Amino acid sequence: MTKSLLLFITFSVFSGISLAEASRTVVDLTGREVTIPVNVARVILGESRYIPALAIVEEDPISKIVGMLADLKLTAPGTYRQFKKKFPEIENIPLIGHTSADSFSVEQVLTLRADVAIFGLEGHGPTARHAHVVTQLEQAGVAVVFLDFRKKPLENTPKSIALLGKIFGQEQRAEAFNQFYREQLQRVTDGLSQRNSSLTPTSVFIHSRVGLLDMCCETMVRGMMADFSDYVGANNVAKNIVPGAAGVINLEHLLTFQPQAYIATAVGSKDTWTAGNTSHADNIPPYIVLGADISEDVARASFHNALSASNTRGVKQLEAVKQGRAYAIWHHFYNTPLNVVAAQVFAKWLYPKTFQELDPHATLNELYERFQPFPAQGTYWVMLNKGSLRSETTSTTQPDKAMSQP
Repeated sequence: MTKSLLLFITFSVFSGISLAEASRTVVDLTGREVTIPVNVARVILGESRYIPALAIVEEDPISKIVGMLADLKLTAPGTYRQFKKKFPEIENIPLIGHTSADSFSVEQVLTLRADVAIFGLEGHGPTARHAHVVTQLEQAGVAVVFLDFRKKPLENTPKSIALLGKIFGQEQRAEAFNQFYREQLQRVTDGLSQRNSSLTPTSVFIHSRVGLLDMCCETMVRGMMADFSDYVGANNVAKNIVPGAAGVINLEHLLTFQPQAYIATAVGSKDTWTAGNTSHADNIPPYIVLGADISEDVARASFHNALSASNTRGVKQLEAVKQGRAYAIWHHFYNTPLNVVAAQVFAKWLYPKTFQELDPHATLNELYERFQPFPAQGTYWVMLNKGSLRSETTSTTQPDKAMSQP
């Protein structure tokens, strides 16, 4: 028996605390039973995009993070700026990698004396497939737990928030969020149950990170954003072509087998694009931008600009784009517990007549007001043609029956 363990046992006996009481067990999203300290004080994030999830259960989500990947700052800079304004100390958190598992530094993590490392089932950081990383950390005394907002976003978000509530001893805060989440998702479920089941599902193409990549056309077909189109009963036109979770579909194929709705995903923006000036072409991003700090005018201008780029120009020939059934949504919804809003937006876009009373804007605002440390600010979805979700039943969008015809 080591001297340190003997001292700990001695302290425990005199303080009335047993070894069993000094730790507890949680079950993560892989089904593993993981022993964690009673009071978790030092946390490693496999993806810093999990910070909004921590903010749901922790009033100060930054104070316990001792290391994280740089993905939030690099891929969703607007959200990072929001947290930096509220919690300036976020800049002092050691970065243990960039935006990939390959960049994750186990050696650096081991110097940070973390209690718990929080990873995703899938994602940009270490995942359940990186057994060697998990083994190294656990051998060093770091408990590793897995959550998921990516593989099965709508199914696993409540489970992941409940897990975070247990990790940080904030079960009531977690359950308050999950109750609201379930209520908002049920509004979509109830609306879908009222639709005529004999109608053919609307066909959809999800075009990923439009304008950011020098290719056409990257798409998602299983999990991530595709989970939202599946939930509302849409027919993802790439599902029978792309075998994995994501891939590339040929533009010529899309032009031959046309989707009835075109949905683009949009990344965050650099500071250059936040001023809202669209009066000059130089002020318009070459890719679609959405998220915190983005005005609706900049979002829509960037949408038009991205569809005019050389590698995506053919997308404008899609009937869905020509007829006003082209939309863009914040790419990072799939990797955040705020994803229930995306499910509502998809429902509203594809079935505007059925979901006339549904207001995703109100849902997003309440999520931020109740469960984030600052109010919602920015534009998180937009139509290519000027309009809003509250007026989508106008001529820019076809009614449910027309959208559902083959």
